[in-house]
Amino acid sequence: MPINRAVAVADSGSYFTANNGSTGVATAATPTAFSDTAPFCVITNTTGAGTGSKTIYLDWLRFFETVAGTAGVSMRLKAQLDNTAATGGTLLVPKSTNSNDGAASVAAIRLLPTGIAASGNVRVVIGDHFVIPTQTTPLAVFTEVGIKFGGVDGFSSVYTGAATAAVYSKMQYNWPPIAIGPGYALSIQHLITSQSAASTWAFEFGWVEA
Repeated sequence: MPINRAVAVADSGSYFTANNGSTGVATAATPTAFSDTAPFCVITNTTGAGTGSKTIYLDWLRFFETVAGTAGVSMRLKAQLDNTAATGGTLLVPKSTNSNDGAASVAAIRLLPTGIAASGNVRVVIGDHFVIPTQTTPLAVFTEVGIKFGGVDGFSSVYTGAATAAVYSKMQYNWPPIAIGPGYALSIQHLITSQSAASTWAFEFGWVEA
């Protein structure tokens, strides 16, 4: 039986995931402009250059709203590679998807971190992506965005369904393949149009280290 590449990567102990379950992390009250110092999340490669260093190859990311904010009607994302460190926020615990492998991950993933700013080495890889189109009502609980890094099977898809009192949407997008080298980080900034009180979001990530 042929084994696909993803299975082989998992078998080697090189595939990792991280999430905060359904526990939402609150945004600022009014994240109505992109902020280098208050991003949505930061994925940092904690290894230094040299023997034994690894690169993080992002596979996918998804996030969904667990508590609705006030008045927010759309979301845009921006992503940049840089060699600055992040502190604070919620630090996730990476797990290998191979139950027979106990290898530690080199990734440090922080949700809504602080203590970060763009340096002179910043490289903007996504300038401004409208991931949640403008809604006629505030963003509802269960509104979800998924991103496939290096995906080639269509640019986007949208599913809309009824929640308890409002309509939620599930959107899927492709971003370019992104490799986070030793000492570098991918910072994803967010902008929620018109939001005036915090919303909360849960996250999941999948990636390969080699």
